[in-house]
Amino acid sequence: MTELAFFSRKKTTGAYSIGQIFEIVAAAVARYRPIIQHELPRPSNSVFNLLRNILATRNNAVFGVNHVTGDAHYVVLGVNRGRVVLTIHDCVLLARTPSSRFKYHLYKWLWYKWPIRKADIVTAISEKSKAEIVHHTGCPPEKIKVVPNCVNPVYHYDPQPFRTEYPRILQIGVAPHKNLHRIVAALQGIRCVLEIVGELNHEQRTMLDASGIQYENRAHLSLEELAGRYRAADVVVFASLYEGFGMPIIEAQATGRPVVTSNIEPMPWVAGEEGACFVNPTDVQSIRSGILRVIHDTDFREQLVREGQVNVQRFSVERIARKYNEVYNSLYPNAQPAIKETHPIT
Repeated sequence: MTELAFFSRKKTTGAYSIGQIFEIVAAAVARYRPIIQHELPRPSNSVFNLLRNILATRNNAVFGVNHVTGDAHYVVLGVNRGRVVLTIHDCVLLARTPSSRFKYHLYKWLWYKWPIRKADIVTAISEKSKAEIVHHTGCPPEKIKVVPNCVNPVYHYDPQPFRTEYPRILQIGVAPHKNLHRIVAALQGIRCVLEIVGELNHEQRTMLDASGIQYENRAHLSLEELAGRYRAADVVVFASLYEGFGMPIIEAQATGRPVVTSNIEPMPWVAGEEGACFVNPTDVQSIRSGILRVIHDTDFREQLVREGQVNVQRFSVERIARKYNEVYNSLYPNAQPAIKETHPIT
């Protein structure tokens, strides 16, 4: 009989993508096999906290399958029993850090190469993430299985009349790679309300105030509040420069909102061939043209919503749970599930 333990990073305000996704996956996987869920005790922001998290993982590792669900990859080094599955969402720590800096090499070895070597199976959330892992770490491609993220059922289909004359445009994220400055430039002169989720800095507020665009800013939203912002929107714009996956795409599709997103991977893979309006994220005019087409072309807009509804079924909770269960079964193909057990991490 095999036990299954999930190890997830310490929750932080606004960290929707990893922790909440795997809470849903865990509940679905529990229909196949019992599962023990652990939240790491510390954020990964100091040497002491890293060691504390590694020790906590060592103390709570099981003789079955230990699944480290992302971000805190280094805790794999604390697993001293059983098999290890490591989920890597992206290689952004390496992509954004100059290779000449010490921090780059710290990330490369402690977050990626050593944990990958110790893991029995690595899962990536997209084909693009898999390719990046292979590129940055030299991990054999056959060791990596692609298991996408799932869409949270809180994002449900909610059709609303489209406000052509004054649409509400939703932008998720304010980090530099979310490309807010180009989106603002693309919206110049378009009658709309731009709603931005994420805490704006002073420079971004100054830019928005000078743009003349009517905007609203919300931060530190609960999951239910965030889902409500999708329902309140007419269009979701996600012209990101870098993603491991791109959760806002499938969240918008599930809600029934047209998406304008980047034509670089993994966005087309996630959105589906006809599930979004694809634009060049480095070209302001391309972003603008895409937004205007969605606003004014009713047939195109409705097609995007229909295709999005079909595409998002690829990311249902049940489908993704089955994929993870297949990964676990591959480690112990002849074993039976263990007796269900739950306890807090210490």
